[in-house]
Amino acid sequence: MRTRSFLLAAALIQSPPLSAQNAAAPDWTRIADQVVTRTLALAAGERVVIHHDATKDAGLVSALRAAIARAGGVVAGELVWPVGATAAVYDTMSPATLTTRVAREDSVYLRLMKSANVYLWLHAPSHRDLPRRVEKLISASGVRAIHFHWTLPSDPAEAATAAAMYERAIAVSPAELDRQEAAMERSLKGARVRLTSPGGTDLSFTIPASAWFHRNTGLATRAKVARARTTRDREEELPAGVLRTTDLQGAEGVLVATTIQGTKSGTVRVTFRAGRVTGIEGEGAAGTWLAGLYAGASGDKDKAAELVVGFNPELLPILPSGFMPYYGYGAGIVRIAIGDNWESGGRNRAGDHWEQWLFVVDGTLTANTTVLVRDGKLVQ
Repeated sequence: MRTRSFLLAAALIQSPPLSAQNAAAPDWTRIADQVVTRTLALAAGERVVIHHDATKDAGLVSALRAAIARAGGVVAGELVWPVGATAAVYDTMSPATLTTRVAREDSVYLRLMKSANVYLWLHAPSHRDLPRRVEKLISASGVRAIHFHWTLPSDPAEAATAAAMYERAIAVSPAELDRQEAAMERSLKGARVRLTSPGGTDLSFTIPASAWFHRNTGLATRAKVARARTTRDREEELPAGVLRTTDLQGAEGVLVATTIQGTKSGTVRVTFRAGRVTGIEGEGAAGTWLAGLYAGASGDKDKAAELVVGFNPELLPILPSGFMPYYGYGAGIVRIAIGDNWESGGRNRAGDHWEQWLFVVDGTLTANTTVLVRDGKLVQ
């Protein structure tokens, strides 16, 4: 129930009414061409599986089919998440029945994915899975994958703004994102890192010189995925634009942050000692929500899990409603995760793969004496 509660909370943010999802009319043909020819560099004969929500992805799926055909690829299969009447059937299942159903589906999905080269993961409804279901299929099948994010706020005016922003963000040059992310990676390796903010954050930790980083740049080519060490390295997220590592050692201090619920839901104050959470306090809905989830979690819930820094210049960090487009991939947002970090190659294991993302939207990030982010803005 803890996981389903988390998924439901995320869905309230991710899945506005269909009218909001359709508030803008993106150039799906251009976006699909970028995905197929630039992100994937799809070769003739490569096999692609598309997994989507039929109520939200029709325009994109149609454009992707055409782009794949133009590149000489083959759509090896299309999987559709349960929605409408089918979703209602899933909602009536007991936890045990749902677990059995998911296992049967995944057995079929895995055989299909193993026969393919590429997996395109589009929208998924909140009752789609058990924890880390899709990522485990990606890992087990060996495909290279794209996780396409088109999460919109519920307000139609903001939804139109966000959709136009995502379209611009997907077009950002992978080479430029890689250049900036690589420079920060070099600065962070072997450094004592400090994150501060006007709200009271003062958190320090060490990143070893041997740390593994994932650069989300908008490329999921065969050459890039051939260097994969983690499941995360096989799965490129679009719009792209984050640098991440799980190698945070000895976290000490206080993190005052926003949760996934957005900046209007209050903040949480998380205290770390020797790399572990020793206290969680908060104000507003965010504090109550996180404290409740934390109390019900198990395993390595109290360990620092991941540092994530946003780079995409086309993603506004915050919209007026407090909505954070694409979970803080906007340039200058710093995200600290606690709990499980399996997907990104870390060693933390929490029950139900429990993790939480904590965002600092106005922080200053320093590596030794080098300022990398100042007041929520990347330092070039």
